[in-house]
Amino acid sequence: MQSRKLLIELTSNKNFFDFDVSALTFDSRTVKEGSVFFALQGNKKDGQNYIAEAKDKGAKLILSEQKIEDASVIQVKNLRQYIGELASRFYGHPTKDLETVCVTGTNGKTSCVESLAQLAHYSGTNCGYLSTIGVSLDGINVVKDSELTTPDSIFLQKTFSEILNSGSKLAALEASSHGLAQKRLSGTVVKTAILTSFSHDHLDYHETIEKYENAKLSLFRDLKPEISIIQIDNPIGSKIYSELKDLGKTVYSVSNKKEADFRYSFIRTDDHKLDIELFSIYGQHSFTINTLSSALASNIICSLAALMQNAPNLKKLIEGVKNLKLPKGRMELIKLNKENYCCIDYAHTPEALECALRELKASFDGKLYCVFGCGGERDRLKRPLMGSIVEKYCDKGILTNDNPRSENENVIFKEILSGVKDPANFIQIKDREEAILYGLDSTHKNSSKNILLVAGKGHETYQEIKNKKLNFNDKEVIFKYLRGSDAG
Repeated sequence: MQSRKLLIELTSNKNFFDFDVSALTFDSRTVKEGSVFFALQGNKKDGQNYIAEAKDKGAKLILSEQKIEDASVIQVKNLRQYIGELASRFYGHPTKDLETVCVTGTNGKTSCVESLAQLAHYSGTNCGYLSTIGVSLDGINVVKDSELTTPDSIFLQKTFSEILNSGSKLAALEASSHGLAQKRLSGTVVKTAILTSFSHDHLDYHETIEKYENAKLSLFRDLKPEISIIQIDNPIGSKIYSELKDLGKTVYSVSNKKEADFRYSFIRTDDHKLDIELFSIYGQHSFTINTLSSALASNIICSLAALMQNAPNLKKLIEGVKNLKLPKGRMELIKLNKENYCCIDYAHTPEALECALRELKASFDGKLYCVFGCGGERDRLKRPLMGSIVEKYCDKGILTNDNPRSENENVIFKEILSGVKDPANFIQIKDREEAILYGLDSTHKNSSKNILLVAGKGHETYQEIKNKKLNFNDKEVIFKYLRGSDAG
């Protein structure tokens, strides 16, 4: 990329710069002649330790949130927010020309974003997206895998620019609580904001449920979307809907349980799909969704609600639902034999796990088994909740490693089991592959009907153990088992 002229106004310091900038970066390894380097304090590394390296590589300007005894480094308060605004300017304010949809929620962000992009395509408009799984410029082809649910503000604005230049008119992205709290969406013009759900998660970072709630709600309060779509079947959803309504904002409600602007009901079919009846401000519509999950159905209806606002062809939009390909590892069913099924789901929060188990209980007869664990170095308060939920719904819990990272797995298991009444209902198998194989044997080789949920990792193709990412894929383990069974 060629250098471009960039006006940098540091009004708090009464400093103004107007010069050619080659790149914006947080990473000293990517600094080149003419770069602006941001020396930020991260979770693991401090950018201040890399200032000398940035200088040696030709950084033209270095900004830091902390005061540093170095005349060449300029302190900028609220630097994280300013980076987003500067990055937007550097890439030509791409979201001024894109209709940008931001989706937040404890669960459901990925399925909402990816279904929205697909539905937009079916109705005649390309929509690029950034999801937990991948990045797409046109909503159909994934050009790169994702490392963060909401990437840093420089990458974000660069990707918006690429989406716009690809010819897409819409962009959809997941807005995580971390991303919102760290102002990564600063500089983004938000057309539509969606709340899919809210429940316990990420208290290792946010410390209290109130701080977590405020991080989520900042999408609606601080980024000031033109339109908001709120799932109101949870208390926080109802709260923000009422708040926005009282402020005279344009806001629409989605519900399966109460009167709403987009109210829906569903019937489960024999082939594990959902027949949906949607009553909306745009009329009544019937369609079938290729999932047994009512939570996924809710996320799809949120995406429909966002697109219906300016749909060039409402009929094509609704017809597109039957063609939706749901994200990998989201209530993904695999038939083991005539009677038994296995389901892979990303469920790693109490709400998502309970929802997945409840859906399976409602859709299948027979015994229910669950392979699950909890991530190391993450929210410890949810661990006993996860154990309690598995005990409530399952005939057998198979406790194993998720991403233990550098935390002692025995501590994780102990904290999960502290939430159960009878530990005898659980078997502990530390090796995740062995745990899945045990669950498959228990399900597949049983003469009665059974269903196995493999929860926690979904689409992920790795395990984080002792600070190393090791190749691991739940789905590959299951298919390898089935190939062996067929051969046998």
